[in-house]
Amino acid sequence: MSLPELLRKRAEKLLFDFCNQAAEDPFRPRHLRYRIEGQQINLFEVRRCQNNPKEHQALPMAQIRYNPDLNQWTLHHLNDERWQLYLNITPSLDLSKLLTAIKQDPMGYFWPE
Repeated sequence: MSLPELLRKRAEKLLFDFCNQAAEDPFRPRHLRYRIEGQQINLFEVRRCQNNPKEHQALPMAQIRYNPDLNQWTLHHLNDERWQLYLNITPSLDLSKLLTAIKQDPMGYFWPE
């Protein structure tokens, strides 16, 4: 099952802006990409491979899931190759709140060095 069309368009706009802001950070620019699959959004950071700078790798950084029954988004972080619910923010009707939590990252789950 996929996201409703209006919800998907709103999510794409927010994600596009989020990725652009990360790339324009004057102190630490990041190249982010997203993929919407069904009712979840996967965010990746794209980096050059250390041993071959001509190649790139996409590192998973966050997963956002939509629950149509509750009309809410939940945020998940990667923990030992498994997605785990991020407990520092509650499920939200507003996707932008979850993107703000990723940007602030007080627990250090989303922006590994």
